[in-house]
Amino acid sequence: MNHLFDPENRFWSFVNKIMDVFFIGILWFVFSIPIVTAGAAFTALYQFTLKQTDDEEGYVWKSFWRAFVKNFRQSTLLWLAVLASGAFLAADLYACLHMDLPGVWRSMSFGILACLAVLWLLTALYLFPLISRYDRPMGLIVKDAFVMAVGNLTVSVTILVIYAAFLALSWLLPILFPIFIALGAFVSSYLFRYVFSRYWEDVR
Repeated sequence: MNHLFDPENRFWSFVNKIMDVFFIGILWFVFSIPIVTAGAAFTALYQFTLKQTDDEEGYVWKSFWRAFVKNFRQSTLLWLAVLASGAFLAADLYACLHMDLPGVWRSMSFGILACLAVLWLLTALYLFPLISRYDRPMGLIVKDAFVMAVGNLTVSVTILVIYAAFLALSWLLPILFPIFIALGAFVSSYLFRYVFSRYWEDVR
């Protein structure tokens, strides 16, 4: 019975992690409000949740702010690139659906664009976890993200499904949206950690 109330046991350690995820989710939401800063906020969120997978997380605010400031420039540039490329693909898909093309050409064009959109989405999933974990040039971050997303397709789709599930919950309970996003990052961090360990030995 005494072991149950030991703050060092696994149950209370997990509870503490979940409470930290709640707080980091609120910080992520507040720092994402300007939109342009969302990339840095995602990086700070993932740096904390990835450290949780190693049991190395520190104080929530201090860890978040340090990661936000340190990675602000690179994360913001990549975030703007993600938004721009996503808008370009969305415009192409819209145009493809509304252009006066023969049925076969429209289907082929839409299929190609849809595949590109899926690759864009899966690659984008890896960008900010990679920035949070490794100090690498932007070009290599994008290349690594693409290689990992495609090379670990089952894991990548699983991460996508995890986020889709939490977004669905957010639709039902919008007030908990920041918490659900943070929970998605927390759960997916274990999968990102697994993928990273296949490429670099510093991931335990």
